[in-house]
Amino acid sequence: MLPLLKILLIEDDKPILSELTHNLSKTIDNFERTDVTLEVIECDTLAKGLDYIRDDGDIQAVIVSWQIRENAIANRYAQFIDELKSIRLELPVYVLGDDSKGLDIVNESEYIESFFFKDDVLSDPESILGYIINDFDDRCETPFWTAYKRYVAESNDSWHTPGHSGGASFRNSPYIRDFYQFYGRNVFVGDLSVSVDSLGSLSDSTNYIGRAQQAAATTFEVKRTYFVTNGSSTSNKIILQTLLRKGDKVIIDRNCHKSVHYGILQSGSMPIYLSSILNPKYGIFAPPSLADMKLAIKQNPDAKLLVLTGCTYDGLLSDLKQVVDLAHAHNVKVFIDEAWFAYSLFHPQFRYYSAINAGADYVTHSAHKVVSAFSQASYIHINDPDFDEDFFREIFSIYASTSPKYQLIASLDVCHKQLEMEGYKILNSLLNHVAEFKQQMATLNKIKVLDGKDFKHIFPHFESDNMGHDPLKILIDISELPYSHKDIHKYLLDEVGLEIEKYTHSTILVLLTLGGTRSKIIRLYNALKKLDSGRVKLTTSSRRSKIPDNLPPIELACLPNEAFFGARECIPISETENRICAGLVTPYPPGIPLLVPGQIIRRQQLDYLAALTNQNLTIQGSFDGEIYVLKE
Repeated sequence: MLPLLKILLIEDDKPILSELTHNLSKTIDNFERTDVTLEVIECDTLAKGLDYIRDDGDIQAVIVSWQIRENAIANRYAQFIDELKSIRLELPVYVLGDDSKGLDIVNESEYIESFFFKDDVLSDPESILGYIINDFDDRCETPFWTAYKRYVAESNDSWHTPGHSGGASFRNSPYIRDFYQFYGRNVFVGDLSVSVDSLGSLSDSTNYIGRAQQAAATTFEVKRTYFVTNGSSTSNKIILQTLLRKGDKVIIDRNCHKSVHYGILQSGSMPIYLSSILNPKYGIFAPPSLADMKLAIKQNPDAKLLVLTGCTYDGLLSDLKQVVDLAHAHNVKVFIDEAWFAYSLFHPQFRYYSAINAGADYVTHSAHKVVSAFSQASYIHINDPDFDEDFFREIFSIYASTSPKYQLIASLDVCHKQLEMEGYKILNSLLNHVAEFKQQMATLNKIKVLDGKDFKHIFPHFESDNMGHDPLKILIDISELPYSHKDIHKYLLDEVGLEIEKYTHSTILVLLTLGGTRSKIIRLYNALKKLDSGRVKLTTSSRRSKIPDNLPPIELACLPNEAFFGARECIPISETENRICAGLVTPYPPGIPLLVPGQIIRRQQLDYLAALTNQNLTIQGSFDGEIYVLKE
């Protein structure tokens, strides 16, 4: 299976269109490319051209024959290019035109990749075809992965770490040879040391690692991208400790991942928590309202940073453009944890809600969660004009291993290439699969897929704040089934082999990632259909779990940093009323901190915790019914 480079050629004069297509097609063989299939597609109108671009993700270049007869015509071509870029920003556009009008044409649009005289292309099509192929190769570039493969293939003698020497210590052992055989040769010969200077340094962004990060920054349309090999949890802490000093105010969505809370601990900053908006029926949280953010910024004009989750676990999306504009108007930097939404730039259905598109200063992506990278592989993207790179690198070095896993770095290099070259195509296919799945699910009686219409009723600010929902986060309402959610989860896993991402007392969440397939969706639908019809051997249960209606507010007695690193003791939860919490206490699900270091523990928090404990939920930060508090 080879990459397919389709060139869409748009010319409204049909005889010229045929001649151009013929000349370009017969020239393809001159380039002797055996690593890619090239194809030219004819199109005689701009409207049809847009249809091709929407429907065919294999189009990798567009040639437009631009005829200037009057201003209205010129504007029509510029509008076409704008519409094309709104669908696929990464798609290069090449323009053919009259040699006397070239300067006028390129002034009409900033998105023109290059301009060619039409007569020259008719007589010498190699000129434009070579340009297009070269651009295609540049977009396909994976600097680190290419150099890494080449180095591994050389099979140099290893006189450095790691100690297994390319797998020899495994391969030659009768006790652990099966470990080598399970993974295969390339895993071990590709496990290299930082002693390989030619490949570059992760902490200093040198050589091929630096070039790979620059290529990823181009793909993600940011000033800088950094690779992180120990997850977005670490990425979040790096950013927070880079930007915040002791006592600095940071406005934070309480629903943020616990790594954000830990990052605030380590920076010694003062969090200003935005209220959690909980729907108890489904056990899901919405992003904070725009009104709450405006109020927090107004009441804290000295705040340095606003931290939000760009896409919640359940796929709820904030209108980040409004948020970023609001924060920047008050000189507040914006950091968005977009761990679950790394593909946001690469399809028009998502792009509006993308943190990068919205102008956020700092964005993290868990490349391993929903796109194609190994576990722990993460991106840090930076667009802050005031970015202090030297201090950032020092903080990066505090957290990063001096022996990073080269396979993780390579996976980040190829991950951005896939998003660049076929992200739109894959996402378009997945969205079509979801639409088909939802259509079939609508025929069921007890189970339903929640979507924007439901969230509009569930959360009052969903519509007023122009929120959205990522349909690839498929949230399924199982509240009407006569079975416990734990039995449903066990049935899906044991009987059908479906590993569910997350479940609450009334929902299950399945993620459709870049590795999703239509057959997986069909298997999911088949299992849900059996549950809906009752054709399963499960015990019915009338008992329904319930979580409290509201999450109690956070009342801080001191900086979280002071409480966390202060003298602490572990006491029974029942004895903690009016004490100061010294650790993070997080019920899961839903995974939102109930207690944070520095918080005064009130009766309402204890009642909430007791209600969750009675449901046998996991309480992270609780040890045999005890939690840490500051010593009195």
